[in-house]
Amino acid sequence: MRYLAPGISSFVPGIGSGAGGSQTRRVSMTEPRGSTKERILNAAWKRLLHGDRARLEDVAADAGVSRQAVYLHFGSRGGLLLALVDHIDATFGLQERLAEVASEAVPTDRLDAMLRLMADYNGEIHGIAMAFARQAQDDPEVRAAFEDRMERRRAGLLRIVKALEQDGRLRTDWTCEEVADILWELGSPSSFEHLVTERGWTTERFGDWLLWAARSFLG
Repeated sequence: MRYLAPGISSFVPGIGSGAGGSQTRRVSMTEPRGSTKERILNAAWKRLLHGDRARLEDVAADAGVSRQAVYLHFGSRGGLLLALVDHIDATFGLQERLAEVASEAVPTDRLDAMLRLMADYNGEIHGIAMAFARQAQDDPEVRAAFEDRMERRRAGLLRIVKALEQDGRLRTDWTCEEVADILWELGSPSSFEHLVTERGWTTERFGDWLLWAARSFLG
């Protein structure tokens, strides 16, 4: 099963899926010489990306540590997966990029920046995001980690939509929660999968579409 959109790297050490099958490495991540915690997280990342369940014993073996070491760092498989989501976000500098979005003084500009970030970030993490999404269907621990990340995204959108309402820029026939829900769904990894991976849209075009949809809610 193929998890990566064409031309999108897996971004995990030693694994790439660039155009023409070339090995790519878009983000510098610590290789096995890194800390024990990083090695465990990267081992789990690789396994999930390849459709594996990332059992603790397998992750530990890949990282060159004992299963007990995984427990000591993360407490459980669920704890490991939640930490992995944060590790992925840190690898791609998500918090710094969200801070740039928040620095936009005008709510409409903030919304545009947020939607552009969502489009770009979907492209950057597409492989692992879809691996989480697929396994979330029948793995409660994967589902909990995936839903935690998706809910954080929705909460960020809701804050911006509420700022639009306070600024008098939101249509009155839609609630803040409804608008946030719609934009959250439109910008989801599954929407990116359908339009970019399957239909061949560019990430930029996907972002254009999100902005076009969002403007329909502005008064």
